Amino acid sequence: MKFLHTLKQDLNKTLINGGFAAAALMTCVLCFTASAYRDNSNDKSYSVFEAFFSFERRFIETNDEFASIRLFGNGLSGYITMFIPIIVAFPFMVSFCAERNNGLMRFTITRSGKLRYYLSKFTASFLSGGLAVMIGLALYGVIVWIAFPSIDSYGLDPEQLSWSIPDGVFVSVMRNLLAAFIYGAFSTLPAFFLSSFCKNPYIITCLPFMLVYVWNTAINKLMMKAFETGDFEIYEKLSPFTPDSPRQLAYISFSGITEAQKKMLIFNGAYLFVLLIGFIVIMNLRTDKGN
Repeated sequence: MKFLHTLKQDLNKTLINGGFAAAALMTCVLCFTASAYRDNSNDKSYSVFEAFFSFERRFIETNDEFASIRLFGNGLSGYITMFIPIIVAFPFMVSFCAERNNGLMRFTITRSGKLRYYLSKFTASFLSGGLAVMIGLALYGVIVWIAFPSIDSYGLDPEQLSWSIPDGVFVSVMRNLLAAFIYGAFSTLPAFFLSSFCKNPYIITCLPFMLVYVWNTAINKLMMKAFETGDFEIYEKLSPFTPDSPRQLAYISFSGITEAQKKMLIFNGAYLFVLLIGFIVIMNLRTDKGN
């Protein structure tokens, strides 16, 4: 019960601030950079935002690629994959850095106890990052639902419809929202770990962005090199270890889990555990109780 009380206070600090609102809004805006349509005649890809202003309504209403549920499913594939480490740091960084820099952390740790304080901060940052991305995607979903036709309006036959949305619209929406929550929550981990030994909010937000960019670029280059040599199974080998792999956890069917999905679960579980333990160990080594 004491932990829940501490967690409630930390959630109030992280969710009721401008950083959380900004993170949700930025997520919504970046979702519109996702690809909506590729013109094969000139090999140009149009984002959701570009598509709305570039094509006539009649063309949009006759091409089911513009169905709102499909655009919603693409929401997490634009520039958000690059900037999400910065976005998700905003909610907890605002309160955490303020608490540390004004000296309140010393009194809070003394009152609540070290371990409860660390676990509460971790849970609050994890939940706030996930909720910010999920709410941002939901806002994006509402807008595309209003601006673009529903998939039912295209008159697809049941076989095409089941291929496009095998589990139905409602389940598809719920899974996308769950994927957004998991993706956002895991994306907070680098910034959260950095906050154990860094007070500068700019470093806490920007360094994870650089690290994730290098991480993603390195894996993409390995994949391209393998494709050039004819190793077409490389995607299955490396995809469990990409920075955006946590969002795929929402689509795992535990009754028929694959080897790649097992690796994904193990990797992301170890990733979470190592950074959380690292945060606790570093904070415990500080003689100033985090200040």
